[in-house]
Amino acid sequence: MNHPDHAPASQLQAFSELTLELQQLAQNKDLEHLHPHALARISKLLPFDSAWWGRAALIDGLPDEHSCYLYRLPPSYLPDWQSIRHTDVTVGRVHAVPGQAVIVDMTDPANGPGLNWLGRLYHIGELLCVVHIDPHTHLSNHLALYRAPGAPGFTQDDCHLLNNLMLHLVAAVSANQIRTLVATREKLSRPRNLALAVCDPRGVLQCAERGFVDLLLSEWPRWSGPRLPSGFDIGGFEGQRLQVESSAVGDLYLLAARSRSLLPKLSPRENAVAHCFGDGKTYKEVARDLGMSPNTVRHHIRAIYSKLGVKDKARIAQLLHAPPD
Repeated sequence: MNHPDHAPASQLQAFSELTLELQQLAQNKDLEHLHPHALARISKLLPFDSAWWGRAALIDGLPDEHSCYLYRLPPSYLPDWQSIRHTDVTVGRVHAVPGQAVIVDMTDPANGPGLNWLGRLYHIGELLCVVHIDPHTHLSNHLALYRAPGAPGFTQDDCHLLNNLMLHLVAAVSANQIRTLVATREKLSRPRNLALAVCDPRGVLQCAERGFVDLLLSEWPRWSGPRLPSGFDIGGFEGQRLQVESSAVGDLYLLAARSRSLLPKLSPRENAVAHCFGDGKTYKEVARDLGMSPNTVRHHIRAIYSKLGVKDKARIAQLLHAPPD
C-alpha cells in the first residue's frame, strides 16, 4: 500500500527538528558564533554552497548594510556587491514582497551585467533570498542562499521552506542577543545597577532593556530611536547623567549603561557605600566588602542621606536607576 503523505510528514518533522535546534543554538552559542552554526544546520535541510545573512536599512531604494555575516564567502564579496547594488534586480524583487523568497539566476543576461559579473567572480549560479522587515525599527533582516553554477536549481518548495524558516531565524537572533545581555550582566560589577543593549556599528539599537532606554532619555529627553542619539559614542560615553561602557562582540557592540546622577554629589567612598547599600547589603556586609568598620559605614550612610535628601535604602536604590532583574 502506498502512503503519499509520508514525504510531507517527514519534511514537517525535519523542519520541526531544525527550528528546535535553532532555539538551542540561540541559548547556547555566543552572539558572534550563532550565524555559522545556524547556517551549517540549515544546509542539511536546504542545501546551498554559500550564504549572506545580514541586516540593512532601505535608503532611497537601496540597502544600507548595518550588520553582515558572510558564510563561505570572502570579505571582498560585500564591497563588490555594493559596487553593483544599484543594478541588482534582487533588491527590488525581495522588497516588493517582504517575507516571500525569490529565486534569481545570476547567470541570466536579462538580470544585468553587474549581477552576471558578481556570479562569475564568486562562482554563484543561482540565489534564493528573503527579507523580513522589523515593524519597530524598519530594518530588514535578509538571508541569501547561493548555489554554484551547474547545481540543481532552487524550487518553489525551497521558497516555501525559507519563508517559514526566516521567522524562526529572526526570533533566534533576538533570543540570542537577550541571552548575551543576561550572561554579560552576571560578569559585571554591580550588575543590578546596569542597563544593557546591543547596537550595530552605525549606532542602531538591535536589542535594549527598558532601563537602557530610560537612561538615554535622562540624557536626551527628546530622543526617539532606533538610532542612538547624536553625540553618543558607541566606543564609550560619559555625559552629565549617563555613563556607558562598550565592548565589541563580532560586528556588534554590547553597551552597559549606568546613571551618573549620584557622582557629582558623593565622594568616591560615599558612592561605593551607596551602591553596596542600595544593593540591599547590611552595614556589616558593606563594611566587609569595602574594608571599613561598621561605624565608618554608618557615618557614610548618614552623609549620603543628608546629601541626597533621602531617608531609606529603597530610595537610594531608586536613585541609582537600577533596572528590574
